[in-house]
Amino acid sequence: MSAVLTICYIGLFLAAALSLTRLMIGPTTLDRILAFDSVALCAFGIAILFSIQTSSAYFIELLLIFSLLGFTTILGYLDYLSHLKEKEDPDQKENYDLE
Repeated sequence: MSAVLTICYIGLFLAAALSLTRLMIGPTTLDRILAFDSVALCAFGIAILFSIQTSSAYFIELLLIFSLLGFTTILGYLDYLSHLKEKEDPDQKENYDLE
């Protein structure tokens, strides 16, 4: 079991490192937002692996709540960015009305 946990730790650390590089060099704000969310999910995954390794269930409920809060925060930030874009370019707003 320890070999599987070690492989999972390495995979999550590698994913977090790649996401951090995308966070630093991402050309758009959306790339950076998704990279930040990915880094946060990797951190949650590492904490869950630590919880499994120590046979402790104290972290799992707290991490689920924090991951949901992080996801809704990302959605709120994206909604805020979309409203900013609408204020900057009101003429280029797409119309989805079916006529």
